[in-house]
Amino acid sequence: MPLRVEVDAKKEMILVSGEGVVTDDDLLEYVQEYLLGSDLRGFDELFDLSEADLQDLTYAGLSSVAAAAAASDSDVAPTKIAILISEARGMGVSRLYQSLRESKGGRRHTRVFWDRTECLEWLGLTP
Repeated sequence: MPLRVEVDAKKEMILVSGEGVVTDDDLLEYVQEYLLGSDLRGFDELFDLSEADLQDLTYAGLSSVAAAAAASDSDVAPTKIAILISEARGMGVSRLYQSLRESKGGRRHTRVFWDRTECLEWLGLTP
């Protein structure tokens, strides 16, 4: 999978790094493996997609991912999803996902960033 996942239980953070071509199926597999049916649902997430190729992502695929991810949201407290990107297309795709996730009833705060330092600060991490 072009997504590398690290879990920092102490910081309650899931760090996801994308490399190469990332597809709708890759994202759905991540949601199914790390969010649905796991005890990581209350963790914040950092998606570093600055090195990923997002050209194969589709509206239908992102809509499915957003619906599955929203269903996994914790009932306890809203958490954060930070998406770090490096190209204009990444911004468009990430904003689309943010909008779809909110429309599916997601309880997580989602923001898209160009700047790594700003991204880490928003998550409460020191750069």
